[in-house]
Amino acid sequence: MKELILGYEKDFFSQSFCSNIKNLESRLSKEFYEYGKSGSVHDRAIVINSLNNLPSDRQIEILQFELTQLSECVLLVNYISHHKDDNSYVLRTSIWINEDETWKLFFHQGTPQYT
Repeated sequence: MKELILGYEKDFFSQSFCSNIKNLESRLSKEFYEYGKSGSVHDRAIVINSLNNLPSDRQIEILQFELTQLSECVLLVNYISHHKDDNSYVLRTSIWINEDETWKLFFHQGTPQYT
């Protein structure tokens, strides 16, 4: 399970995955929302539009990936993303839910890590 969800998280950094809107629509829950690292709240449509227009792969490395199964249908994911373009680090939290026997991202939050 951990490797599957790690792969799903990494897909959002891939321009080839994100350029196919059906990939994004099938991976994000219909109720998806995000608290961005900027402090802004983004709904599903905004995130799909943003990801669908990536000019290239995002140069992001995932560190300290942890997955906790909260119930049969709910996963909590925590990790640190290292953004290589500006050498920043962001604390990440995702909630994945099982809808129609498929794992979908329900919620995501990014908080800048200050050292």
